[in-house]
Amino acid sequence: MKKKIQAKIPHMVIYTLGMIIAALGIFLMKNSELGLGPWGVAALELQNLLEPVFGFFTFGMASAIHTYTMLFLVLIIQRKLKTTFVIFSIFFLNFLVDGFDLIVFPTFDVQHVYEGIAVHSLGFFGYVFGTSWIIISGIPGMVLEEFTFAIMKLFKGKSYSTYRIVISYAAFVLAILYGWISGTNASSITVLSFFLGVAFGPAISNMVKALRRSPWLKKFKLVPHH
Repeated sequence: MKKKIQAKIPHMVIYTLGMIIAALGIFLMKNSELGLGPWGVAALELQNLLEPVFGFFTFGMASAIHTYTMLFLVLIIQRKLKTTFVIFSIFFLNFLVDGFDLIVFPTFDVQHVYEGIAVHSLGFFGYVFGTSWIIISGIPGMVLEEFTFAIMKLFKGKSYSTYRIVISYAAFVLAILYGWISGTNASSITVLSFFLGVAFGPAISNMVKALRRSPWLKKFKLVPHH
């Protein structure tokens, strides 16, 4: 039993670092003012819709609504008890994002376009790098990735990148709906948002492959999801 716990410690370390880096990446992209990825845009539009209703409604809370809905669908498709750990991961990730936003960097502000480009680029890399570490850890963490793997299993798909792009673009439908109801007209959707919808899947897939080839990470196996 002790050996099993010790064997899991490196995986937990990789998972925890991955979550922190991914959350920081989300925070940086969100605050760069250049645009979020599809699901980030959907969460931001939902926040804009519900904040006037409840008085206090954070980006993390809005994101949690989407992620718990995805988790419910993942549990139906995968039917694996291990997947329920994502419940903790969702809370942990959204807690970290809100923590960076409200506690660690409450006055974070981008003044110039070139600063926004630098901040967003760093955030994109952080999100991709952190998500890749979580996948390598073998611990269910990013619900969007678990949802992608579940849909691939359901339709017997082979290309992670393709399914990730399709699922990402589905978020624009929600963002437009929220924006129409709230009156923002989904103004948070930018050209960059469409680019990120395409870029995340291949970037994460290639990063995972690159990390798995690293000599110091070869002992960590990517848990098969399909």
